[in-house]
Amino acid sequence: MLRITARAGVKPTEDEARVAKALTLLFPGAAVARQDDALVATPGDLARLRELIRSQRIPDTARGQMLAGLSNDGLRARFTLGKQAAAVGRAHFGALRGPLGDIDVELAGDEPGEVERAIYRLAPDTTVELELSEVPPAERPAP
Repeated sequence: MLRITARAGVKPTEDEARVAKALTLLFPGAAVARQDDALVATPGDLARLRELIRSQRIPDTARGQMLAGLSNDGLRARFTLGKQAAAVGRAHFGALRGPLGDIDVELAGDEPGEVERAIYRLAPDTTVELELSEVPPAERPAP
């Protein structure tokens, strides 16, 4: 089962409610809780993020950023989303290094390949045939 965690630091000058709103704009319905100097969201799914990736036409960039954070055992992936972009309901992959900081997202699975499959469902490969676009390369049939 895929587990999703999104963590956004809350600076002393920030309104905690606005940071929570930024998280819920990317992950609607997520449970948001305060942990130390951050808010942590535990969304049930990635449907809104998938929708944003497609509507903003950034699947290759998004997939590249997510796969870059894939662990060697394939059981987790870590990537960063811009908090400022999230505050206006947009997805920006990669650290913005802005004054507001970023949102750190972790996808964790129980089986090898589970996280990679989730990444390809979120951000399909635009360089292959449509029916193979959501399938990781290692699981595609040989040509």
